[in-house]
Amino acid sequence: GYLYFISLFGPMYSTFWLTKMIYDSRFQIPNDFVHRTLEVLQLCALATSVLHIRPVEYMSHGADNPEMFLSCLALCIGTFINLLHQCEIRFVWVVGQVAAKRSAGRDIKVLVWTFLLQISALVYSAVLFYGNAGHAGVEYHGPLIILLVEWLTRPFILLAVLSTIVVDDSTKISVPMNLNFAIHRYGEWTMLMLGESILSLLIVNDVSSKNEREYYFTFYLGILSVTILQLLYFKSQPHGADQHALRRSRISGVLFSTVIQFYSASLILVGVSYKMLLTEYTSAYADSSDGDSYGSEHRLLASSAGATESYTTEERRQRVANLFCFALAAVFLFLDVLTIAHSGFNALTDRCHCKDDGHILMKGIGLVVISRIFIMAFLVTLSQYVTDPELVVLIGFGTIVLQVAVRFLGRVYFPSKLIPGIEDLELKAEEIEGDHWPNTTQPRSIPEEDFDAM
Repeated sequence: GYLYFISLFGPMYSTFWLTKMIYDSRFQIPNDFVHRTLEVLQLCALATSVLHIRPVEYMSHGADNPEMFLSCLALCIGTFINLLHQCEIRFVWVVGQVAAKRSAGRDIKVLVWTFLLQISALVYSAVLFYGNAGHAGVEYHGPLIILLVEWLTRPFILLAVLSTIVVDDSTKISVPMNLNFAIHRYGEWTMLMLGESILSLLIVNDVSSKNEREYYFTFYLGILSVTILQLLYFKSQPHGADQHALRRSRISGVLFSTVIQFYSASLILVGVSYKMLLTEYTSAYADSSDGDSYGSEHRLLASSAGATESYTTEERRQRVANLFCFALAAVFLFLDVLTIAHSGFNALTDRCHCKDDGHILMKGIGLVVISRIFIMAFLVTLSQYVTDPELVVLIGFGTIVLQVAVRFLGRVYFPSKLIPGIEDLELKAEEIEGDHWPNTTQPRSIPEEDFDAM
């Protein structure tokens, strides 16, 4: 079930959000009937893809259900529209803007790779459902594997294409992103992911009369936890474009845009796990807590068609605790990787040395670095000995508060300008790729009078 989640979430994110955000940060879409129609069609494709994401028992049986085929079809339509936008820049309306044409040409190479793999998944699923290759009742994971490969290889294809930019002409053949726009969009996206967690808590309202105290305790701790996660994310991000990973270097930019996808997926799983923990205290589950199992009508995350099988109360709580602990540990891990992307590994290791005599700050390393690793290791193992929903949520809240405290200690023991989130962050010259990375220049745009004439 988790593999299906990440394999469908990643391509959808890259196709319908990331690609469009990058395009909008470089170019302005004309406000005419054709382009607005394309936008509506792309939104319809997104809605279609989301609509046909069903439980694993449907998605994996491609010969019996059309869900995988329709999801792949929607992804192909979305990528095809993205290709049309880039081909328009490369071959049609941008006159005299060599940088825009060549930048679009590189984006086309990445999108063609994506489109070919998505078409392969579409053909595979079409043959299973409409052809005679599939057999009823048999699981087929081929289309999913193709989508997963497409998503995981996209950053490497992007790096390979960007490596063709040479030092002497990068400012002439590249269109930098408007990083202030991109940072704002990434912030909005993260707020949406955190908002999903809040929504997951709000939609569970069938509280059992005998579990009211546990229900409200879990509910409000969940609200507080999500709120502090929001604080933790924005405190870890730089407040200006010059300090952002998207401007620092090519590798840092690709690392940031890739890792934040895993971070977003982890936030979604945290929200889902909060919902499942809270559901333990609803009327539908209250009776089953006194028995051995619950009815098969409840939908669970599962890895196969066995999602409709019954689980004992202890088994159910074990699965929910596993999901919550691993997801929260992943949130902390990917947030730290995002911090490294912003500052660079060399800059962070320099902070571990005293600026006066250069000796290693062992006390600070123990309280800040080792404690972060310990918190993540503790969370990964927590579900092996704690499964009570109320206690799991309480300990999870405690680890989030500890993360905030550890970051505060980081500023105390490492009083350097090289602290992510501080506006006077300074980057070392050797960590900046300069002309290798077009985003180190100021964003450029087509003059309005030239744009109107196109």
